Amino acid sequence: MRVFEISGVASGHEKLTTATAVGFTAAKILPTTGSFTGVNARSVLISVETADIRFTIDGTTPVVTGATQAGHLLTKGSSWEVSGESDIINFKCINAVASNGAVLHCTYLF
Repeated sequence: MRVFEISGVASGHEKLTTATAVGFTAAKILPTTGSFTGVNARSVLISVETADIRFTIDGTTPVVTGATQAGHLLTKGSSWEVSGESDIINFKCINAVASNGAVLHCTYLF
């Protein structure tokens, strides 16, 4: 298990369900209320809860089947820190197999 040395202040979290390709919620990345209004998140800590995912950080949509399979694999029980404004904005994930979807827990750091 990777131990994260987080740089920043946690402010905001969400749960994503990935039956279809999804990204982070825009209002979580760039809050319009609260202590970090108008400030972009520096990083997002994600934990994969219920099933493996495939993710991309270049704006392309991850694909789970066939010869066009695309995206990095992150397994159930894993955590990862997505850092950098562009990578956070372009992040997309989907369940790694065609099923009901994985659940991710995301914490935004500023």
